[in-house]
Amino acid sequence: MSEPRNDNRSRIPVIIGIVFLVAILGVAVFFAIQAFNTLPDYQRETQATPTPTPAYGSAMAVTRDPNVPTPAPELKRGSVSERVKELQTRLNALGYYTGTIDGQFYEGTENAVKAFQAANGLTADGIVGDQTEARLWSDDAVPASEAPATPTPTPLVANASVPTLSGVLRNGSSGDEVVTLQKQLISLGYLLSSADGKFGPATLNAVKAFQQVNGLTADGEVGQMTWTALFSGNALPKPTPIPLQDLDTSIARPYVRADGLPLVVNKKNPLPDGYQTLQLVNMNTYCDTMIVTIKHGDTLAEREAVDALMVMLQAAHADGITSWQISAAYRTVEYQQQLMNDKVSELMRKNGLSQEKAKQAARNTVADPGCSEHHLGTCFDITVPNTDQFKGTSQHRWLLDNCWDYGFILRYPEDKQSITGITPEAWHYRWVGLPHSTIMRDENLCLEEYVQRYGTPQ
Repeated sequence: MSEPRNDNRSRIPVIIGIVFLVAILGVAVFFAIQAFNTLPDYQRETQATPTPTPAYGSAMAVTRDPNVPTPAPELKRGSVSERVKELQTRLNALGYYTGTIDGQFYEGTENAVKAFQAANGLTADGIVGDQTEARLWSDDAVPASEAPATPTPTPLVANASVPTLSGVLRNGSSGDEVVTLQKQLISLGYLLSSADGKFGPATLNAVKAFQQVNGLTADGEVGQMTWTALFSGNALPKPTPIPLQDLDTSIARPYVRADGLPLVVNKKNPLPDGYQTLQLVNMNTYCDTMIVTIKHGDTLAEREAVDALMVMLQAAHADGITSWQISAAYRTVEYQQQLMNDKVSELMRKNGLSQEKAKQAARNTVADPGCSEHHLGTCFDITVPNTDQFKGTSQHRWLLDNCWDYGFILRYPEDKQSITGITPEAWHYRWVGLPHSTIMRDENLCLEEYVQRYGTPQ
């Protein structure tokens, strides 16, 4: 007969589990009561305005001094913003601006700003900086009606001589208004085809070219602003060559020989001793950035050559060829030496050449110091922004067809390497002036051949 089972021993684990659960529930109730008691304080804190903390730097920068005004950027030609609308509204109230209040700062707004500045004793540069803005919004601003010499700003608005425009004209439009548009573009030199009333690719390119030259957004669409500019009487025509042969002969130009021909600088004809440039200008500040990009800071060149360059590139814009860049212009002898040293080192490193052989090879693409045309300040490496490709581009083709008419030559053409001694460079152009450039084009002469044929012994 078996012994009876011990039931008390089997209940022990159950009792322990119940005690453990009761303890957990007690702790949970305690924290719940604490949370309930602190809830009002938490709600008050979340509804309060938080104290800002800086993302980085000193906490002293969190709160701006209310007595120190926030500097505003300058407003100038090309600016487009709500601030420009406010500017135009204020100028309109003072009687200087009668154009469309559209937030676009172009010729009409610039002229109004200049007139305001002149009447209020400020520098009439057409730029709205701190001084102009402070005066503009002050109670002492002189209105146009009280100006000492009543300014006559050039308004960019429709008048009796401007035909009515019913809507925006764009690629694909047709009708009498397109005929009127095309006739005006033809009269200004932008459109060569007939006025057939059909807004196609030729008209589109002509409109874009007109907008580029006249400081408008070159989108190819003819809205009221472009339409008014076309018929305002102040429209800039397609640029034409300047008669550069009519230069002031009383000024001695170091880049011109005694016989009037362009100075030749190459490995056989180094820069004359004591050569001094005439009038270098900083292209970064001298040139219109709407026409050309200057790749490097402090790029210098002779003023007359830069003037001719800008006329040529404006004409290119008028033909719808945009996106120009100057990658190099004037160089000092010291800088040319550095370029040669860098090229020699590169050829020695990559091709395993001796220093002497590397220097000989480098001369195919880099001139010796004192033997580079860039020392004259009349040469430009013309490229396209954001690309290393120039040969075969629309810019390259345009220059090959047109540069001669503006006094420029392609200095190192493909079929003249045996004469120039330089590997062909599709991007290197030199200003020599008219009629030298057109004679060289018509007779297929490089500069060395031209000087030899027409020059006198030096």
